[in-house]
Amino acid sequence: MSVEIKGPDQGGISQTRQEDRIEAAILVLSDDCLSLLDANHRATEMLGYSRDELLALSPDELIDFSPSSTQAGNLWALVKDEVTLRHANGQSIFCRVSSGSLEIGGVVQQLVSLTPISHDQKMLKAGALLRLAVEHMPDAMIIYDVDDRLMYFNKAYRKIFSYMPPLEELVGKHYLDVIRITMEVPGVITDPLCHTDPEAYLQKRLDRLHNPHDGPFEQDTGVGWHVVNEMRIPGVGFVNLRRDITVEKKFRDEMSQANKQLGKAAQAMEKSHADALKAQVLAEQANRSKSEFLAMMSHELRTPLNAIIGFSSMMTEKIFGGIGNDRYEEYPFLIHESGQHLLAIINDILDLAKVEAGKMELDLELLDVREFLQECARLIKGLAVTRGVTIAIEVNHQNATLHADSRITKQMVVNLLSNACKYTAEGGQVVLFFTRDEQNRKVIGVKDTGVGMNKADLALALIPFQQVGDVSTNTDNGTGLGLPLVKSFIELHGGRLEIESDPGQGTCACLCFPVSE
Repeated sequence: MSVEIKGPDQGGISQTRQEDRIEAAILVLSDDCLSLLDANHRATEMLGYSRDELLALSPDELIDFSPSSTQAGNLWALVKDEVTLRHANGQSIFCRVSSGSLEIGGVVQQLVSLTPISHDQKMLKAGALLRLAVEHMPDAMIIYDVDDRLMYFNKAYRKIFSYMPPLEELVGKHYLDVIRITMEVPGVITDPLCHTDPEAYLQKRLDRLHNPHDGPFEQDTGVGWHVVNEMRIPGVGFVNLRRDITVEKKFRDEMSQANKQLGKAAQAMEKSHADALKAQVLAEQANRSKSEFLAMMSHELRTPLNAIIGFSSMMTEKIFGGIGNDRYEEYPFLIHESGQHLLAIINDILDLAKVEAGKMELDLELLDVREFLQECARLIKGLAVTRGVTIAIEVNHQNATLHADSRITKQMVVNLLSNACKYTAEGGQVVLFFTRDEQNRKVIGVKDTGVGMNKADLALALIPFQQVGDVSTNTDNGTGLGLPLVKSFIELHGGRLEIESDPGQGTCACLCFPVSE
């Protein structure tokens, strides 16, 4: 059997010409498409087999499918409009397919008509499909040829840049003409050069067209954020692909901001935790200081009180007879000395409490520095003689004056002199001096040749109620308020207490008054 069918229209050639009418290749398959029952001459000619060779094959052996395909068995049942067959020499044959059922003698057969498709037709169809895919893909695309003239842009591009005229009006336009259209739209171009020097901006864009970015980049287009890929393809021209990431970037930015805020919150929590630990350490330290202070005060307060009570009790009870007894003559002095010591301790505690409460007020006056230092040295002379230490006074400026609270400044200097005498061995020297430093500050300093302190002991000495050395063996220890009081008093003046000390080399403590005093 043979069937003649009308061939495809070949671009205007007369339909009446005989070559336009070709014989279709016909295959007759079983109803399940698993057996090849018959084929016409055109089919054997097209496939390169004799009729017997062709009928000896299964229908699936005629189909050219990928070796990696997982489909097996009854391939013809899946064939729709087109199929690729394999010629006897191994070449591929593209065919258009039409099929239908035919019942002969009660047996249903499948009649398959095959019309070869030329390579050009195949490429035209592939091109049409590709163009259709590009036209409807979500990414925007624009193409310029090697002469920088617009060839094409798709729907997605027109959707993003809706101000652009239709493609039909722009095809063949030079790249710079297209850019000029964009430059006329307010708010689209964010580069200030577009407004300050349009020609320079156009040249900048043309340079980028010829030297596109290497790899994708994000761009603020004025109508949203895009991720852009640019490339130059030899023989084609310039291709620009872009995708709108405005929503995605907003989400990323919000996530980034949230992460930053989370990081700040974490840092704040860490700081709060560190502050809490520091506060805990300080509280524990304060508690220890309080305990140590109470233990020390129990000795410092009990000793003069016992002396006052003991000696006054002996006089009251007349242990050695009447008040006129010579043995009582020393007791009033001892009672007075113990009372003074007790008063000094209480005054130190009260002064520190007032400074910490911010209730200590300064009574500023102009002091003659030389006379003031000599008076301070006289107050500590007794202790210096007892310890076998000499005190020297050095004032480097004639008629030096100092604007300060006389009582508090005297208490600071006497305290420093007392410490220097206590911790300087017999035969040592203490220098009480006045000078101006490199910052032009007025400085009263006490320098000794005593035992000195290391950095750890120096830090400890500046903490209220702390003692440097072994309190149980050092009879010269006081309340531990001396240096903390001095530090608080000089800071109340707006100055600083600066101490330099090395073990075995002595100590230099300076009261640095502010320049503005």
